[in-house]
Order: sequence, then C-alpha cells, then structure tokens
Amino acid sequence: MMLWAYIYCYQLTLDSHINAAKTNHAHRQTLKSDRRTPPRSEANGISSSLPSNTPVAVYCSKTNKITQCNDIAKKEGIEIGHGLAQAAALCPYVHILPFSEEAEKHMLTQLAHRLYPLASDIVLDNHIHSNSVNGLAVRLDNLTHYYGGHTPLWKTLTQALAEADIRYHFASAWTIEAAKVLALHKLNTYLHTPDDIKKALSACPLSITALSPKVIDSLARVGVSCVHQLLAMPVQELGRRFDNNTIMYLTALRGETFPRVTLFRPLEHFDNFILLPFDIENTQHLTPFVTQQFEHLSHYLRARNLYTSSISVHIHFREAPVMDINIHSALPQSSVKSWLPLFSLKTENLELPEPATAITLTCQQFEEIDSQNGDFFSDRFNDIAQKQLIGRLNAKLGDNSTFQPRAADSHQFEYMTVTESSAGNCTGNYAYSSDITPTFTFDVPKPLIQATQICFGPVRLHSEWWHDSPTKRDYFIAQTEQCVRLLVFKDEESRWWVQGLFC
Repeated sequence: MMLWAYIYCYQLTLDSHINAAKTNHAHRQTLKSDRRTPPRSEANGISSSLPSNTPVAVYCSKTNKITQCNDIAKKEGIEIGHGLAQAAALCPYVHILPFSEEAEKHMLTQLAHRLYPLASDIVLDNHIHSNSVNGLAVRLDNLTHYYGGHTPLWKTLTQALAEADIRYHFASAWTIEAAKVLALHKLNTYLHTPDDIKKALSACPLSITALSPKVIDSLARVGVSCVHQLLAMPVQELGRRFDNNTIMYLTALRGETFPRVTLFRPLEHFDNFILLPFDIENTQHLTPFVTQQFEHLSHYLRARNLYTSSISVHIHFREAPVMDINIHSALPQSSVKSWLPLFSLKTENLELPEPATAITLTCQQFEEIDSQNGDFFSDRFNDIAQKQLIGRLNAKLGDNSTFQPRAADSHQFEYMTVTESSAGNCTGNYAYSSDITPTFTFDVPKPLIQATQICFGPVRLHSEWWHDSPTKRDYFIAQTEQCVRLLVFKDEESRWWVQGLFC
C-alpha cells in the first residue's frame, strides 16, 4: 500500500508576515543593546512594525474574501470568507495584507526545497485537483525502510517543518486525495494502517472534498453527506449518475488508483522570496530580512556541499521597477557572516526610489568544495585575507575598482608586469615568469636619488631590434635603508634609474 502525507499550509502569507515581524523585532533589540549604534528616530522606518496585539487579515481582491486572519482578528469576529466591508465593520483597525497567489506559490516552493533532501517524492498542490497553492504531498511508504520506521521518518519531516516556522494541518492516507481530505478535516495525526485511515475518512463531511458543489448537492438529495456513506456506495451505481472525473476522484479516495501527478524537482539555482511585513524606505532597515535570506542560502549551500562567489538581491516596489543589486566576492563563500558585510557596504549609500515591499535573493553560479585538498593548511591566511579585502573593496567602491598585477609576455621589465581588474579573475593566483619580476613598474623610469645597496645583478637586456630607439640596460635589484627593494638599471651613459619596486 502506498502512503502519502498531506501538509496543508493554511496561512502562508500570514506566517511570512509574522516571521518577518519577528526578524525585525530581533533586529531592533540588537540595535538597542549595541551602545555603538546611535539612537534612531521613530520616523526613519524602523518602528513601522505592527504591535503584537494588532488584528491582521489577508484579503483576496479577486474573490473579495478574507482568506487568512490571526487569532486577534478572530476574537474581533472576523472569519475566513468575510468580505472586506464586513471585516472592516467588525474591526475598523484591522491591518489588511494583500493576498498574492504567486507569492504563496513561491513560498510553498521554498518549503518543498527544504523538504526535498529528506523526501524526494513531493507534489505541489497546484498539480493535483485544485487551483490552490497552499499545500504539498509527500510520499512516505518508500522511505520507512531508509529511516528505520514510521516514527523516525515523521519526526525528521516535522523537524524540518518546525525550522520553516509555518502553521499547518497534516494527515496521512493511501492516496494524496484521501490525505488531503483528512488534513482539511484537521486530523493532525499520522496514520499508516488501512483500518485507521478508513475510520478517519468516515468522519469527514463531503464539503471538504474536491467534489463539485453540483455533485455534493446531488448526493445530499439521496441522503449522502459524509465520506463513509460515499465510500459504501458501489462504483457501478455512481457511474450511472456522475461523469468520469468524479468517478476517478472517488476511486482515488478509496485508494484503488495509482496517482498520476508531476513530482517536484528543485531548481538548479537558488531563488528565495520574502514579502516584507511593512514598507521599508531605507536600505539599512532591509538588513534583518536580507540576513534571513542569507541564512536560507547558507542552508542550501551546506546541504549541497557548495560555495558561491556571486549573488543578486532584487528589491521589489509597488510602482518602481525592480532594483537589482549584484554582489561579488573575491573568495567563494557560504556563511551569513561572509555575505552580510558585503551587502551592507554595497547598499550603505544606496537610495530607494520608493518604499520596498519584497526582496528576492538569487544565486545562479556555484562552486563545489574541493574534498581532495581540504586540509587545514591548503589555504594560507595571507591569500584568504587578500581576497577578502578585494571583495570588500569591490563592494564598497565598485566591481572594477581594484587591480592586481599579472605577468605579461615580454622579456623587458618595463613591459613584463601589467595590471588588470580583479573582478574578472578574483580567484586566481598569478605566477610571475621569474624570481626577479617586479610587482609594479613605472610608466617612465625615475632617477635614482636615494642611497641603496645592490643585492642582485646585473642582468643585461636589449630591446627588440625593430624598435626605433633600441636600448641596452644592465638591471639590478637594490635595497634602500628602509628595506624597500627596487628594480634599478644603469643605462649606456652610466646613469642610474628606478624602473619598479617589489612588494
């Protein structure tokens, strides 16, 4: 027998609002406890978070109905299905959140991404028999042997759901359709024996099934109002009264058909969306919500043993076009503490065209962790510190603000070293063509006017014969009294010049 669990996420938009408000509250507490942070005025946006005792409801403009509401709104008399005018009459100070089907689908997809490493057979609700996008189904029977039984399997899944911090009802049954009916009935019990599943289904009314209102009315005329009465009726009799779609659904409730569904497959890139609990006018106040997204990215990378050197933060507005902020790191990163300072540097002087309403974090390119070279001494501190500094400078000044020396294809010192932007080759280590190649060379040689001591040389170099003014120089490495090494040469007239320096 197959076994499916249905997870009914009945208030995704409201949960997103609550979690974002918690994140903002924690950020405010951090600011208060940090003595180095100057006091902020109430008008700068940080205090825009709603009080915890505010009634909140989610309103769908297409249906003109309240689809979600918190407990405080319910105490004021607001119920699911009320119109906007009725809700406002019951509670004039209710805070209304707009319902977005696309946003809820995005949040449900993020939940599927979180569960996918634990259970591979996942079906989003919009792939079943309804247009809603507030639930997902997980196949369990093929995982019990892997987890060592039903109890450890369900504990693992519920732990992941607890980390997602969402409210849900759940149930399990032999098919997705049956498990969904039990979840909508708020069973909230894990069942895996046929007798227990059949007994639980018998107590469910037909109103929570996926049957059309016309079919439910037809059955009510003959006295059928519960699922157990429907399951007791012979299929032949039902076939004379109803169409094929209804018969297929009824056989699915009985567990007599194999599900024809499209399984969820994760995207090859990271895409995380968050709806802000209130409009934010300052990029600094986006930090707690971006931090939350960085935590999701860190979890995503750790689960797949990956790093990344490039991310994109997309800020959404009501009227203005989406603002794209691309952040590059000179060193592949995976932790929150690595990306957050780069985001702060990138946005500290950025002005928003209007208050932000949502944020999306995307990551398209990944790098695998090299397990062949993962010892403690594979990365030297100087190399890592150098790349971290380059990443911070690029975030602060721009992607093309830093340059690194590179050995060029020339035997002459004045053409041997070139510089190029570190943004294009931020992860490479440049190897010079010889031990005496200078780090930096001057465009025009400078007269040597300070006391030095020769420590290497001479090396005689001739320019190419086809130059208009061929030169012949004897090069030396000289060291000043401050221990600075210089590349010097003596020309044909025995004058001393400085060509470059070593770092």
